[in-house]
Amino acid sequence: MKLLEAEPAVAPQVGSEAPREAPQEQPPTKPEAVRTCASCGAPMEADQDWCLTCGAAASGSLGQRPGWRAASTVIAITVVLVLGAFAASYAAITGDDGKKPAAPAPAAAQAQATPPAATPPAATPPATESTPTQSTPTTPNKLPKVKTPTSGSTGAAPITPTTPSTTTDQTPADTGPQPIELAGDAGRTYDPYGKAKASGETERAIDDDPTTSWYVDLKDPEQLGLGYALDLGKLQGIREIELETPTPGFRIEVYATDETELPPDILDTRWSHITNVSDVGTKDDGKQKIVLGAGTTKYRNLLLWFTEPPTDGARIRLTEVKPLG
Repeated sequence: MKLLEAEPAVAPQVGSEAPREAPQEQPPTKPEAVRTCASCGAPMEADQDWCLTCGAAASGSLGQRPGWRAASTVIAITVVLVLGAFAASYAAITGDDGKKPAAPAPAAAQAQATPPAATPPAATPPATESTPTQSTPTTPNKLPKVKTPTSGSTGAAPITPTTPSTTTDQTPADTGPQPIELAGDAGRTYDPYGKAKASGETERAIDDDPTTSWYVDLKDPEQLGLGYALDLGKLQGIREIELETPTPGFRIEVYATDETELPPDILDTRWSHITNVSDVGTKDDGKQKIVLGAGTTKYRNLLLWFTEPPTDGARIRLTEVKPLG
């Protein structure tokens, strides 16, 4: 106890704790370097390969490599050319539709510009000053004056006579078939097979005399094969045939040819068959009209070919035969 009292224990001092070592100050971190474009100096991100301002490739990117730079340049040029070609073709397609209407515009403008360029309009004022231009309106004023008397007096009559006069001038063409003049020896008997037993004078059928007639007697009335031919003298169109007979009832076939000489046989192809007529002269006291057509085809010789005998007897007579053209 005495020791304890002699040497009082020293209480530990709280404030006398050994000082703690202060942490070593770390050097300040250097600010990260900001990437900039080597071409224009614009700031670029760390993972940015291309400048958004000028489009240049960042250092260390694929675009900075020699091979990629050339390839990227070629690709960029190709893209630009393709886009340009597409734009040009589109403009050409759409521009054609727009240019076609626009092209006439200058032409129309020039066409409209040409009339003002000429000085005829300047000449018109003198024309207005002159009285002749005013005389033209006076003429229309006279026209109503002419119409008023015509309306009151029905003056259309002077116009109507002119139209009938023109029709009368055209009537000769529409008068109908006209007789064809024949020579005295134009008629002949056409008997290529020798079927006639006897025959009379052929000119008596074209002499305009009703008291005379041509006749032919048949060897066999059941086997006819002859006819009466007419030479028209030249090529002419035949529209009708008027004939008269005192022995009606026979049948004929009408043929024609453009040959000067008669073909030797009725079956010759130079004969043109036109029409057939039966019971000739039975309906009008021996008179018969045979219509052949418009007469547009011209013939030289006409033939009446008998194929059946008359109603009574074996003799055939022709009083008159008149071709009309």
